[in-house]
Amino acid sequence: MNISPPLPKEHGSWAMLIVPLLLGLFVAPAWHGRALILLTAALGFFLTRYPLVVLVKTRKRPTADRAYLWRWAAIYGVITVLCGGWLVLMHQLVWLAVIGLFGAGLLLFNLWLVSRRQELSLPGELTGIAGLALGAPMAYYAASGQLDSTAALLGLINFLYFGGTVFYIKLKVRQQPRLPAPERVGERLVKAKACLAYQTAALTLLVALAVLRWTPLFLPLAFIPVTVKMVYGAWHWQDKKSLSLVRLGLAEIAHAVVFAGLVSVIFVS
Repeated sequence: MNISPPLPKEHGSWAMLIVPLLLGLFVAPAWHGRALILLTAALGFFLTRYPLVVLVKTRKRPTADRAYLWRWAAIYGVITVLCGGWLVLMHQLVWLAVIGLFGAGLLLFNLWLVSRRQELSLPGELTGIAGLALGAPMAYYAASGQLDSTAALLGLINFLYFGGTVFYIKLKVRQQPRLPAPERVGERLVKAKACLAYQTAALTLLVALAVLRWTPLFLPLAFIPVTVKMVYGAWHWQDKKSLSLVRLGLAEIAHAVVFAGLVSVIFVS
């Protein structure tokens, strides 16, 4: 009997879980111990998705240990509901229920995409990121008891940042290794147009919000390192021989840490 818990194997997804939660806690104007309960609920929700995804993928496979997967999905789900319910009922954080229901809706949509083998499509990737980005306003709310424009902004910038990683990974893993490297720099940039267009749009939005004073003035600077990475990645062509998913994943985690550090400093200052 397998008793070890099923855990997501993608390191990037763990970064997408942890960074929004930590930013929400760090930027919150006050801190309450109930935030630890929120972290437990968020972890439970994150872990619930993995066995459910495997269940959907293996639904026609008779050798799949479905009882094991259902058991752990139930364990993770109960942890999520108990912790979330405690925060809503005992601490009157009623908006957590609303945000949680929205997150559950995103999860169901994502599972539907998995059933159609479209989990790696752009909608599939972005809905997953949107769900994890909700961790920032939820952590902010649980820590401070406030749900304001700053909480919403934290959710937005986490979505914008990690959304860009979807385009970048697709460029470096699925696109560049399959094509010969163009000789001209301009041609290489054109091949990366989706990635660069997304990042340009994200930066433009952030600059506009900063000009309107809806965000800290220097917040767009938090996106400069990842923008430089994308431009360099578009120019420096990735071939099959040098492709290393581990190295690429570690680089993404390092950039996420830099992003989190910059956002924290900008908000605190």
